[in-house]
Amino acid sequence: MTQDPADWAAYYQATTGREPRPLFERGMDAVRAAGVSPGRAVELGFGDGTEALTLLDDGWAVLAVDPSPAAAEMLLAAVPAGQADRLQIWTKRAQDVTLPHFDLLYAGYALPFMPPDDFERCWAGIRAALAPGGFLVVNVFGPRDTWAGEPGMSFLGRDAVGGLLAGLESLVLEENEADGASFRGPKHWDVIDVVARRPVDDAR
Repeated sequence: MTQDPADWAAYYQATTGREPRPLFERGMDAVRAAGVSPGRAVELGFGDGTEALTLLDDGWAVLAVDPSPAAAEMLLAAVPAGQADRLQIWTKRAQDVTLPHFDLLYAGYALPFMPPDDFERCWAGIRAALAPGGFLVVNVFGPRDTWAGEPGMSFLGRDAVGGLLAGLESLVLEENEADGASFRGPKHWDVIDVVARRPVDDAR
């Protein structure tokens, strides 16, 4: 699916001020329950910046990646001056970056918006950069999503997602379907939520 940059900018403006997404909150609850101190976090597709700003508030050093210059401008304008030294912004596509090692990665409604080959390359880079004890908090679109089959997007079944998590501790692996709204109008959502952790003793 090709989305006009101006449409994304309008979407980001419309969603500014929202609460952090439920999957993000579940992931952060898992991080806190494990007693993990804030380290380096990565957000892919940071959009309106809500989750990136929350991570900064919680003490994380944040690498925020999004191809939209409008998103970067909004995030820079919103970050408190005292937290700016812990924020890096890369205005690039997630599938085109080489990630540094990180302790937490969040990608909400971002990974599906890349072709399958790019998704595979991006996921390989994510797995390579995930530190021992680190967390992944992501979601993907399932095969019954309205947009399934759209060019330039990726859709995975629950079993396929489980395969992506091989060697990780799967804390959340849930598929949820519902009819609802989207920036393109009404649709059927098929979303698979993931919270997973690399074992602390997995030194590879």
